[in-house]
Amino acid sequence: MNVPGSGSRLRAVLVAALAAFVLLAATAAGAQAKIVKLIGQTSVTPSSQAAQFLANNGVSTSTVGPATFSNGSFTFPLAVGFGNTANFTGVLVHKGGLKFTKGRRSVVVRRFVAVRTLHSAVLLAQVPGLPGGCGHVADALRRFVATHPGVRGFARRHPVAAQRVIDAVRDYCSNGRVIVLARLTNLGKQVAGNSATLTADLRLSREAAKLVKRALGTNVQAGKLLGSATSTVSVAS
Repeated sequence: MNVPGSGSRLRAVLVAALAAFVLLAATAAGAQAKIVKLIGQTSVTPSSQAAQFLANNGVSTSTVGPATFSNGSFTFPLAVGFGNTANFTGVLVHKGGLKFTKGRRSVVVRRFVAVRTLHSAVLLAQVPGLPGGCGHVADALRRFVATHPGVRGFARRHPVAAQRVIDAVRDYCSNGRVIVLARLTNLGKQVAGNSATLTADLRLSREAAKLVKRALGTNVQAGKLLGSATSTVSVAS
């Protein structure tokens, strides 16, 4: 199942935003850290509790766009990613999504954006056909900027670049409601040369739990373990 505009448009919008954003971060951070562009993919393996919940409530799951399902895991290719080599904070923007169906009801979540900062990590998602939620993206970027001293001052000196970030984020948000889908916990990393494997557990957010109830008529408790995520990334040449 394909989502109109989910490929090239997503890349164009978010690359514009993140490229400008990373330019600010890299310039302000200077020698403190190196910001690199990443390529790769993220695989999500649903927890046994999540799988049982879906089965018990008659909810089926299918992939959207370039996302795939194999050997019990969903895989989402990166549209673009940037990371800090000093502390492995960063932003990973994914292509594709998932569609959940119960009878005649369905809801799509797509364009997952993982934002890892020094103090928090979240997984954002877009719900097409619904408005609002752009503040989640702005908040995530602000938290990421806060880990790079001097960014705000640089943005004041270069307002055009800063405005490009704001405009691109608003453009992205206009294609659907942006929600915090999950909190990322139990973060881990393994590094080998120019590649890294980043791991995390996904805990359902309150906002996502409410969306499930409204869209599918099924109650689910916030904080439930959705599954585990493994991002395999490498530095783009």
